[in-house]
Amino acid sequence: MKKLLTFFVLLANVALARDLTLEQAIDLSLNNSKEMKISEKSLEISKLNVSKAFKEALPSVTYSGAVTLGEHERNILTQSGGNYVSKKKGYTQTLKVTQPLFTGGAISAGIKGAKAYENIASYSYLQSKIQNRLDTIKIYSDIINAERNLAALKSSEEILLKRHYKQEEQLKLRLITKPDILQTEYSLEDIRAQIINLQNLADTNKEKLYIRTGINKSEPLNLVSFDIPNNLSDSLNLNTDLNQALNQSLSAKIADEQVNIAAATRMAAAGDLLPQVSAYVSYGTGGQERASFSRSYKDAELIGGVQVSWKVFSFGKDLDNYKVAKLEEEQQVLKNTSAKENIEINVKSAYLNVVSLEKQVAAQRKAVEAAKANFEMNQEKYDAGLISTIDYLDFENTYRQARIAYNKVLLDYYYAFETYRSLLI
Repeated sequence: MKKLLTFFVLLANVALARDLTLEQAIDLSLNNSKEMKISEKSLEISKLNVSKAFKEALPSVTYSGAVTLGEHERNILTQSGGNYVSKKKGYTQTLKVTQPLFTGGAISAGIKGAKAYENIASYSYLQSKIQNRLDTIKIYSDIINAERNLAALKSSEEILLKRHYKQEEQLKLRLITKPDILQTEYSLEDIRAQIINLQNLADTNKEKLYIRTGINKSEPLNLVSFDIPNNLSDSLNLNTDLNQALNQSLSAKIADEQVNIAAATRMAAAGDLLPQVSAYVSYGTGGQERASFSRSYKDAELIGGVQVSWKVFSFGKDLDNYKVAKLEEEQQVLKNTSAKENIEINVKSAYLNVVSLEKQVAAQRKAVEAAKANFEMNQEKYDAGLISTIDYLDFENTYRQARIAYNKVLLDYYYAFETYRSLLI
């Protein structure tokens, strides 16, 4: 009764399970994963930094005000009448508008650097989407692989259970010895241990998939298997793809923007060596010569002019900063060259990996066919008493391992193809 109840519960779960395809899992992951949300925040921050950099070139308005209260009264010469009065409190206030006129290129450098950072954030965001897609494919494929391997193991378990039942009858008739049946029991226990490990692997990856896609964990999932085309390498052109990766890929563009950032930093450092000029207009009481201690709004006046600041001498610190920035720019140019070389290596390596796995898939498919035919033939021989139990179990194990190896190499092949394509974007 208990087994029957468990069967109906499992049957209900299967009936209520949500069918999830690979593309649906990818879409949900792109919309719900925390990694994508973090990358989106970085992109928003970079856009705000560009806005800040542009606003450095615009006028700024500042207000300052102060109320002063002295401990003792003091004699202050009034502006009218030339008389002295005793005062112990007063106030000043100023509204000032400042417009940068010349900053030695510091503002332009800030805008250039902020734009480069925004571009990097934008490219990094796209890279996050690509990596998120690859990670989802890997998790989804691992679950499919585990389920296929579980099917292979359970099929072997069923075959060996039937064989074990026959062996028990044969042992009673003394047609086989006790070691024969013990070998079968050992194989059964080994298969059951593998089933538990695979089930744990599938459950762990499903947990990751729930988190990544945002699907409620209480909702059962049925992952829809997907077909993998043959000869995927036929759609690849290494020379064309390599040229695209070196000039148009996100990794190449990020490397170029890093050079732009270094150039902007050098420009800003050069600007620190030059004078800073700005125009200003102020209205209030703070800009006057101190003729009175206590002032009123009647004392306010409009003042304007041009102010210049220049660090004339700082023991060469600003010059050293410029030299450092220049060296860092040269360093970044070298890093850019190195990055492009790594892109070339990675693309070639990924291409060869696709080609190699394609050959392995074809070879492993043949291995499964051969192992299956060999097992079926030797199963008949075992029934006829022509081979030992150990030999029979070896043939069954070879067939099972060939199926498991084929499942793995097939999904590795597909993931390698997707990895190669991601390097071109």
